[in-house]
Amino acid sequence: MKESLSSVDIAAIVAELQELILARVEKVYQIGRDEIRLKLHQKDKGAVDLVIEAGKRIHITKYKRATPRLPSNFPMYLRKKLNGGRISQIRQLDFDRIVEITVERWDSKLSLIAELLPRGNIVLIDEEEQILMPLRRKSFSSRDIKVREKYERPPSRANPLQMSEQELIDLCKSTGKDVVRILASDLNLGGLYAEEVCEKAGVNKNKKADELAEPEIKVIREAIFAILEPVLKSDQSRLKPHIVIEREGEERVDVLPFELSTYKHNEKVFFPSFNDAVDEFFTVKIAEEIEEKAQDVRGEQIGKYEHVLKEQEDAFLKFKENEEAWIRKGELIYARFTDIEQTLQDMPKKKKIVEVTLPDTDLTLEIDTSASLHKNAGMCYERAKVLRKKRAGLERAIEDTKEKVRREKEREVRVEADLIPKKKEEVKREKREWYERFRWFETSDGFLVLGGKDATTNELLVKKYMDAEDLFFHTQAEGAPVVIAKTGGKDVSEECLREIAQFAASYSGLWKYGFYEGECYCVSGEQVSKTPQSGEYIKKGSFVVRGKRKYFKAALGLCIGIEKDRLVACPDMQKDKLDVYVQLEPGGDLEKNELSKELVKFFVERVKRNKEQAEQIAKRGHEKIMGFLPPGKSRIKGYYQA
Repeated sequence: MKESLSSVDIAAIVAELQELILARVEKVYQIGRDEIRLKLHQKDKGAVDLVIEAGKRIHITKYKRATPRLPSNFPMYLRKKLNGGRISQIRQLDFDRIVEITVERWDSKLSLIAELLPRGNIVLIDEEEQILMPLRRKSFSSRDIKVREKYERPPSRANPLQMSEQELIDLCKSTGKDVVRILASDLNLGGLYAEEVCEKAGVNKNKKADELAEPEIKVIREAIFAILEPVLKSDQSRLKPHIVIEREGEERVDVLPFELSTYKHNEKVFFPSFNDAVDEFFTVKIAEEIEEKAQDVRGEQIGKYEHVLKEQEDAFLKFKENEEAWIRKGELIYARFTDIEQTLQDMPKKKKIVEVTLPDTDLTLEIDTSASLHKNAGMCYERAKVLRKKRAGLERAIEDTKEKVRREKEREVRVEADLIPKKKEEVKREKREWYERFRWFETSDGFLVLGGKDATTNELLVKKYMDAEDLFFHTQAEGAPVVIAKTGGKDVSEECLREIAQFAASYSGLWKYGFYEGECYCVSGEQVSKTPQSGEYIKKGSFVVRGKRKYFKAALGLCIGIEKDRLVACPDMQKDKLDVYVQLEPGGDLEKNELSKELVKFFVERVKRNKEQAEQIAKRGHEKIMGFLPPGKSRIKGYYQA
């Protein structure tokens, strides 16, 4: 997965950031160790947030992050020097991974340098390039990043956009490196774009640079300019900002300003601007990392409470057993009073504590011969009383621990709201039900069925929303979602079970691999556990299923349509309940992004008489339909309208 922006990416970003010229700096925040945010105000657009993360990225963001209550020295200093100033220039320095943002104010003209290469920094300098304040003070062999030192850039590499044909020839002839390494490293293009240049130029990327003929070098130079031309000229018709999706697991692996042949077979999600694509790619990635860390911490805390709870419950049982044993001893002394008294008379009176075996039994009691039998029985009851008090105190402690476990488990699997990046609301969003964060539908019998979208939502469904009497559906196919039916222990018809099975099978990896039928099993919620066998490990989103399973053969098929003025998805078996719908089956050539656009057009056309609904589908339909679509490619089986 991509970790930082390349020089080409930064060139595309900087071209789009020119819209921020004359924007006013209102405030500066530091979030975490390496990230700052400039809160800007544009005359036409209002508030805009610019993210700069040292060593990684720079872009406009539509997501909010919680800010520290007590800002550190660096953002406080930037506020003092930049607040109220206007951005007069944003430029990339020599096609390097360094961006300079110049801010002019009535009393100063300062530049904020964002170093986006490894071990990068964020530095505020004055007009004489003296360092006023760095994010971090550092010393390197070639430069020192310290206050009052002259700012020196990291050692620069050749700029491919300013290099003449002869200079490129001289560079290639002076080294024995592979062509792709020359392009990626010496010309600062990065590995991905270097390979694209080689392919476009028709040159073997592994060929030694000093073995290239001059015509080949000329073609390579032309390929560099041809590939970068859309970025250099900000040609929106040729720029296609997008996120690249890996087929296996639907993981986001890259974000690019235009399409590359390397990813020609991958699924892609396109965006109006490269800033939007970069923002979505990195912000979601950060949110997932925060969430994963919070889940690990919470899981560790729950584990600690559960360990304490087990020890408390074991101690409680031991206290109870001992209490009952002492009561039995007291009762036996009174029940066999005469027998014990006679046995004691026949024993030599040398020991204070003696063991008395009751006649005709295997029972043995310890008796204190210095006290009467009545007193011995009383001591037994006293010891039982002490244990009873301890047990009562322990019972209260157990309830407290159970409450702690319950509170932890009831929390959202996602981290607290102030840690999750929140998207700015640009338009009024339609009200969503709690279950709409998952895939869902209602069975013919009226039961709510929920399906996970990934490992996180699988975990959330089972841990928070599944009860012991609910039904759990799953397939053995790789990448299968968790599907639960909220039945509340009520009887479910066979037709209803088949609907759920079809839903579970259709959203599994079976669809991606082009199967038209698959096997699905069903168990009760109480048969599903997160506790593995001793010595085994269960990864996130996976579970242990114990006991007997009920299996179904399910045909794969889904419908996306409109029911009661809203877009919904359901199993093929329920298509008759929809007013307008599209029937889908596995296979075909349509990627999810293309298919979603086609379906949006179809539904907008069908509801165009309802202007408000048509506008809502046009604005939000793509996002909703993308969430409904199963993994892999799909084929449209037919369009229908009741």
